[in-house]
Parts: sequence; C-alpha cells; structure tokens
Amino acid sequence: MNHHLLVIFISIGLFSCQNGNIESQNIVEPQVSANEYISFGDSSFATDNSMTAADLVTAFETGESDTVFATVAGPITKVCTTKGCWMSTAIDSNNSLFVDYDYEFLLPTNSKGQKMVMTGYAYWDSTTVAELKHYAEDRGASEEEIASIMNPTGEVKFKAKGVKIAISTSNEE
Repeated sequence: MNHHLLVIFISIGLFSCQNGNIESQNIVEPQVSANEYISFGDSSFATDNSMTAADLVTAFETGESDTVFATVAGPITKVCTTKGCWMSTAIDSNNSLFVDYDYEFLLPTNSKGQKMVMTGYAYWDSTTVAELKHYAEDRGASEEEIASIMNPTGEVKFKAKGVKIAISTSNEE
C-alpha cells in the first residue's frame, strides 16, 4: 500500500513540473551569441560583410531586380514604442529605411540608438495614409503631426528575417 502511495505522489510531482515547462515553452527568449549580439528571429547569418542602408538603397535603385537580399548594419533610429513591431535605420541625415518583420519577432521597445545588423530583403512599396498615421502614433507623434499626414508615400522598405542588436559594454556613442 505504501508503495502505491509513493508512486502516486511521485507521478503528481512529475506532472506538475511538466505543466510549468509547457507554459514556459511559449515564451521566446532572445539568443545571445558569442560575438556579443542579442538575436531576434533568424540568427544564422554572419554579421561581417554587411552594408549600410545607404548602400542598400543605392544598390536597389540601380539594380534590375524588384527585390534585393542583403545584410545591413547601422543604428536603430526609431522603433515602435508600443510593441517593437517595426524599426527604422538611417539612410542619411534626412532619410530612414523602414524595417518590419511580419510579427515573427519583436524588438525591445527601448532599442532606439542601439547598433544592429539585420538580414532580409529590400523591396519597393507604397505606404497608405492610414499606415503612415498608425506609424506616427506608434512613435509618439503629436496630434498635429498625425493630422498633417495627407498623402501616401512610395519608398524602399526592408523585410528583416533576423536582427542582431549589439550588446553595449560601454557608453561609447
């Protein structure tokens, strides 16, 4: 009889441990790689031989393809402060490259200013007035700025399959 009770208690203990593990399996943790990056999405790409956003846009605009696959490095200049579902990186001092990732992963909402490397593809797309207003809301624009958005835009965009954010070891900026 004592043997049966022992088996029952051990079984209950094992099953209760498994339920906790199942819940934790739904949480996707970012991966820290050996070369001091935190990875989101596909982490299998190399960070060397990356290009700037300016070089990517130039290659895209002068190429014959409607899609350019690339690895791009630069600073995160804007990020969705609600969920981290999109970001921008600088093309030059006046223009940014819009980046999204189809909700396959989310970036930290406080990652503005961090150095990153991403892999994916550039493509030409138009952005509707409704989308532009939504993005302006996400970045915390004023009501006046949002109301002033009247026309759609056409631009080069980037669909990231993976992003690696450099881990800051000092305050060098």
